[in-house]
Amino acid sequence: MKLKFFYLFVLSINFILAQQPEKPTSGEIYQNLKALNFLGSVLYIAAHPDDENTRLISYLSNEIHAHTAYLSLTRGDGGQNLIGPEIGEALGLIRTHELLEARKIDGGQQFFTRAIDFGYSKTPDETLNIWNKNQVLADVIWTIRNFKPDVIINRFDHRTSGNTHGHHTASALLSVEAFDKASNKNQFPEQLQFTETWQPKRLFFNTSWWFYGSKENFEKADKSNLISIDIGQFNPLLGLSINEIAANSRTQHKSQGFGSTGTRGQQIEYLEFLKGRQPKKEIVFDGINTTWSRLENGQQIADILKPLEQSFNFNKPWRIVPELLKARDLINQINDNHWRKLKLKQINLLIKQCLGLFLEAKTSTETAYPGQNIRIDFELINRSPIQVQLESILIENESIKITKELTPNENFKHKIEFKIPNSAEFTSPYWLKQSPKKGLYQVESQPMIGRPKSIEAIELRYNLSINGEKISYQQPLVFKTNSPIDGEVYDYFKIVPQVNLSFSTPQLSFNQPETKMVNLTIKSNTLIKDAVLEFKNCNSWTITPSKVNIELLKPDESQLIELKVKPSKKSISCDVKAVLNTNDSSFDQHVKVIDYKHIGQLHIIEDSKLRLNKFNIKVPSKKVAYINGAGSSLPENLKAVGINIERLNIDEVTTKTLDDYDVIITGLRLYNIESNIDNKQELFKDFVANGGHLIIQYNTNRSLKTNQFKPLDFNISRDRVTDETAKINILEPQHPIINQPNKITALDFDNWVQERGLYFADEWSKSFTPIFSLNDANETPKKGALIIGKFGKGHVTYSGISFFRQLPANVEGAYKLLTNLIAF
Repeated sequence: MKLKFFYLFVLSINFILAQQPEKPTSGEIYQNLKALNFLGSVLYIAAHPDDENTRLISYLSNEIHAHTAYLSLTRGDGGQNLIGPEIGEALGLIRTHELLEARKIDGGQQFFTRAIDFGYSKTPDETLNIWNKNQVLADVIWTIRNFKPDVIINRFDHRTSGNTHGHHTASALLSVEAFDKASNKNQFPEQLQFTETWQPKRLFFNTSWWFYGSKENFEKADKSNLISIDIGQFNPLLGLSINEIAANSRTQHKSQGFGSTGTRGQQIEYLEFLKGRQPKKEIVFDGINTTWSRLENGQQIADILKPLEQSFNFNKPWRIVPELLKARDLINQINDNHWRKLKLKQINLLIKQCLGLFLEAKTSTETAYPGQNIRIDFELINRSPIQVQLESILIENESIKITKELTPNENFKHKIEFKIPNSAEFTSPYWLKQSPKKGLYQVESQPMIGRPKSIEAIELRYNLSINGEKISYQQPLVFKTNSPIDGEVYDYFKIVPQVNLSFSTPQLSFNQPETKMVNLTIKSNTLIKDAVLEFKNCNSWTITPSKVNIELLKPDESQLIELKVKPSKKSISCDVKAVLNTNDSSFDQHVKVIDYKHIGQLHIIEDSKLRLNKFNIKVPSKKVAYINGAGSSLPENLKAVGINIERLNIDEVTTKTLDDYDVIITGLRLYNIESNIDNKQELFKDFVANGGHLIIQYNTNRSLKTNQFKPLDFNISRDRVTDETAKINILEPQHPIINQPNKITALDFDNWVQERGLYFADEWSKSFTPIFSLNDANETPKKGALIIGKFGKGHVTYSGISFFRQLPANVEGAYKLLTNLIAF
């Protein structure tokens, strides 16, 4: 059990992620040969996706050839999204896969803990309390015990409590503690049925001038405990500098707008020594044996493999395969379980690459349900003169006996009909299969903790004989098609429910006693006869029809059901659940699809439900233009309660178009992402002067595309209030936005989620009036959350209030406040 799990956790992750088959160049194959001959590991630890230093990871993986990984304590669920409307768990899934795409580029592996990114935290104490420190510490130790790093590098300083994001400091504190406890068998002993204790050799903090406040301070600082590394090398085998690799990696964080341009030339990284065996030289692995001689009888392996670096033929890489096979036999005899498994995986991959061995199992069916028959097409080719024999293929423990010599450079194609096992699990993130507790995802299986993603839907094992040596390769079944635009397109093959019940909208909001229409689509992947569609919960609401008889649905057929919903008389929210019952089965699930080109199509399998909301909000007759910024569902939320609002792209903003509106709301971070915003500000100025109301939603104070907000200027700070229950003091109780058309009271600030707001203003022109005062515990009051100023005949508002979180969470008080702003 222990050996099988170790193989899954440590070795398979980096090699089964990519759906598109690897097609390495000779330079990349040679890089892997160098990595085979390096026996050292580094674990980089931080709090979120995009916290990692991709420059250092790229350097360690591609220049040092170390076994390198990044442990992100969270999946970034609490962040913002620049590419779409997903937030929360769905955003966490996006950011998980962005990290996986980044690691494919920089050569690292990826791990997580169960900690949830609950938004900005000002202290590590708050963070660790919400996360449940002991559980997250267990996960960090679990990763260390399995990955077994010689060196750990923290992204953040464990000594700066309160000076930065609490998640950041907490990640460093947990790393420091785990460094000491991972080797203690009395710490989390339940883990030891799957793994062993481990003591890393040293711990660093990846510091820089930023942590000193300025470059000038850093220049003056004592650096006697720091080592400096020039990571700016050019790698001719890859045709890129380390910085260029790192930029390509970081650019995968598209949801965060972290597209990066590669640089060339010297780039110094600094590591502060914290614990363990202090290096005498400015070398990460100084004093740590990273050669084969660190293993018993390892020198015999080195005597075979090291000379291959000199004799490697870039035009005929297959020539080293016989020697690789000899070394492989010796690696199989290594007593050290960790290194034996890791180096076997590496050398098996290297043999495959040197042979130009292509192994693929594809289906033209993107999804299938348990029990469904699908066709699988195999393509295998050996592009070398080395003898390769296919002996069998194992699919989900079902053996397909195929004996075939893979003649050099001749395609072998084969197809089979395969039944998806009835026990197959749906393709959905494993950490979302149970409802999370405060701050922590619930994962029952210890071996799954830390994995970046769920196990592949269908996996295959190719059993081969190479020059008489038996070698197996495990790869996933892939969905493959041809696009007239993109050509060959790969994506994940996914297992889905037999029936998908999808409402046309995730929620339906009412502000009047009117009846609204909503559609439910029944998509059947199998034959359905004599079924009944029913709706459960929400007894005070009226859904017509309450039951629908479905006489027949053939495979791949859909039926659209039109429903009338009449709201409850009370201001409440309720989840109505759709259930399709047959004589022998019941179906109640929905497939939530997330589809972005850079990460592929992802699924979340969830209950088929429709959130129903009844509000009591008075809305004005104003016409509103929402100018798209970062992703947000705010316009749709407002429209649902009766606001007349339309989306506009920035290039649609003209004097003529603005004449049609009474109010402009700028999208999230519009002033951060639109390079021509200054040109549009002149139009905004005229719009306000003529009586319009410009409502500017939050922007960050970094990377602004303007030097001045117009028509009234203000300064954006990093002030925020992260406590969603923090008291809000109304400074202007007689102001119209507190009274018209909805009376705002203290009750309207109940039930908020994640935070009150962020990036408040801290300086503003005399024309502005602050409306609220609020603060987190032990901090001074902040008045810049919402400021309103008069200009000409109209008004300008800057809002750091997190409406973009509150409205999707159905916080009625936030709806009322924003509605009053629109009415003003």
